[in-house]
Amino acid sequence: MDDPEETKNEIRGIYKQKLPHLEAASGELAPIFGLGDGQLATQRAQGLFKHPAFLGAFVEFADNYLDTSWDLPVGEWAAVRGLVGAKSSDSIASWAEDAGPDRKEWEVNHFYARFIVRTLHGIREPAQGKTHLVYWLEDAEEDQAYWVLFHALMYLQLETMRDYKKKAPVKDRFSHFIDMWKKTPLV
Repeated sequence: MDDPEETKNEIRGIYKQKLPHLEAASGELAPIFGLGDGQLATQRAQGLFKHPAFLGAFVEFADNYLDTSWDLPVGEWAAVRGLVGAKSSDSIASWAEDAGPDRKEWEVNHFYARFIVRTLHGIREPAQGKTHLVYWLEDAEEDQAYWVLFHALMYLQLETMRDYKKKAPVKDRFSHFIDMWKKTPLV
């Protein structure tokens, strides 16, 4: 948690490895989550990606933010941490509800904050019942829990956008390439 930019680069490095599945990526992500190395750490990271609260919040994130785009920015740790930390317990409860707040004026960091709030609420909510999948996150300090969820979402966002790009029509990919080329300044 000392250097968010370095950690963002580590996440991007894992993404660039093009690991065959999430279970393989979990072993690489576990040290970033503060779980250490080894089989148990990998299993704990895998459990997070399988938890119903995590999956539900990610589906909402993908539907409302990604919306089949493949070139959107990822969140910024300090901004997301500030948004989540600024919420009172009442507004946290409203952000954790299924309907949630109005998203018209949101940018990427708001969507990340919403994801973190919804996931952590779903994990810690007594109505959901105890789960063995993420007991380590349920009892974690707030900052550690936010850190884990932020970086898990970042990795999944990158992977999902890669899938969206693969499925996009050639015409759209070509247009995107041309647009990016036009934005590149000539020396």
